[in-house]
Amino acid sequence: MNYRAVSYVLGKIFLVVGALMLLPITVSFYYSEGLTIAFLVPSALLLFLGILLVAKKPKDRSIFTKEGLVICGLSWILMSAFGALPFLISGAVPHYIDAFFETCSGFSTTGATIITEIEALPKSILFWRSFTHWIGGMGILSFMIALIPKSESHSMYIMKAEVPGPKAGKVVSKIQTSTRILYVIYCSLTLIEALILFFFTKMRFFDAVTTAFSTAGTGGFAVKNASILSYNSPTIEWILIVFMFLFGVNFNLYFFVLIRRFSSAFKDEEFWTYVSLNLISVVLITLNIAGSYENIADAIRDAAFNVNAIMSTTGFCTVDFNTWNTFSKLLLVALMFVGGSVGSTGGGMKVTRIMLYFKEMHADIKKALNPNAITKVRMNGNVVEKKVLTGINSYLIIYLGILLGSMLIISINGFDTPTTVTSVISCLNNVGPGLEMIGPTGNYASFSLLSKIVFCFDMLAGRLELFPILILFAPRTYKLK
Repeated sequence: MNYRAVSYVLGKIFLVVGALMLLPITVSFYYSEGLTIAFLVPSALLLFLGILLVAKKPKDRSIFTKEGLVICGLSWILMSAFGALPFLISGAVPHYIDAFFETCSGFSTTGATIITEIEALPKSILFWRSFTHWIGGMGILSFMIALIPKSESHSMYIMKAEVPGPKAGKVVSKIQTSTRILYVIYCSLTLIEALILFFFTKMRFFDAVTTAFSTAGTGGFAVKNASILSYNSPTIEWILIVFMFLFGVNFNLYFFVLIRRFSSAFKDEEFWTYVSLNLISVVLITLNIAGSYENIADAIRDAAFNVNAIMSTTGFCTVDFNTWNTFSKLLLVALMFVGGSVGSTGGGMKVTRIMLYFKEMHADIKKALNPNAITKVRMNGNVVEKKVLTGINSYLIIYLGILLGSMLIISINGFDTPTTVTSVISCLNNVGPGLEMIGPTGNYASFSLLSKIVFCFDMLAGRLELFPILILFAPRTYKLK
């Protein structure tokens, strides 16, 4: 492994994260909170380490698959470790592991929390908490690539390690230009949502901005104890339903619409599968819960909000779905596995993977019935390469292994089965809420120290599609050649 090249790129990442950490200081000044030191210390530390690591360019700057995965895994762990310091220094979260959990949840866009009194936190801490969602939504490495010129081939290896989905893609030929375009779309959608929430509802500007950050990153950290329910506004809920859906769509499709390649955007199989699953789930849940509502419009809104909150893995809440019928709760749990689209900020296994599993299963059944048949798995009219199918099958095996292993460790707490099972499902798929103790009105504060460490591993592994985190535990990774 090229250690010098890895440390050089990590240094650039430290500089970016250190600079971003200065933004909450302006919030602290504005609200006269006196928490400058809570952000200045970790920011200065990151900037110092960054300058130290980039002071001398390595002679060999070769970055390939292994280096890309290591950079990705280490950078997310380290920025979570440093990102936890403002919580600790400010006293908002008194224990480091709890602060690390909260920050991992933020950067991984999970939205799981150990904080019980959210409204008691200083505004600058609440801003940083939601801002970690926004940073993690598109990825810090992608942000770095968009800002800093790099070799195209080297950038692609880094991007492949961080971008979720079976295959990393580009909207234009140059990876840096491609990343910049996607970031412009990401920033534009975030700004539009914040402005709509501020000007068309009674939401305060601070709340509108932080809510937009959390929606854009599909994370779900709110600045109110009761999440979005606190605003008691159907208008806000419908606005968030629309934007949660939009951020769960592949961002490449927005680019195709902008350049008038409408056929590429609206003939995408994944998009229509995402839309279909969403609408069918809303209809089924509405029919299942309608009997407990006086107004069918309220049932539709609650069903649509929670389906989009879970499927996009945003995790906002407007109702305690623990009180819903078993069918609706199990359907929401199933949607946790599906998640958003490839190339979106959503978590989960991704719609494309689920589609490919079913397409491959169909091809295998067809082959079993007619051994002489030539079967091909296709997406959008193109034959899916064998290595892609092999990759998603390997992903599934490892995914299930981590899922079951984590459940066994978490079960040591002795909590009920729905809590134990859905806590792991929620963290590994970057959703946030689950059932029973960790439902929309609950949190993760009661779990043991060991459980929180496991959850941190699951959240980061889930956000980075497993391999960038797992490779850090392989001894062969650290061999020079």
